[in-house]
Amino acid sequence: MRRVLLDHARARRAGKRGGDLERVPLDEGAVVEEPCELDVVALNAALEELHALDAGKVRLVELRFFAGLSVEEAADVLGVSPSTLAREWRLVKAWLYRRLQES
Repeated sequence: MRRVLLDHARARRAGKRGGDLERVPLDEGAVVEEPCELDVVALNAALEELHALDAGKVRLVELRFFAGLSVEEAADVLGVSPSTLAREWRLVKAWLYRRLQES
């Protein structure tokens, strides 16, 4: 799933599709709140950096973020307790947030 999202994000950035031009909805009056744009390419770069530090943490992100598993389901897949996984998930989210803010 991560590769599919990454390929889609790269295709949207392609020059022939407008590159980094701002997309404007047809009816701007209907937009109540600006949606949060996730830079999947920057996320992938951060995950590759994290993989060099700890591959298990990347697996956790893939299960929680890309596969959409709950803490309990991901803990079962990884063979750890839910409390351990919740602690690691808080750490990884903070690490990724800091890296994505830098880019």
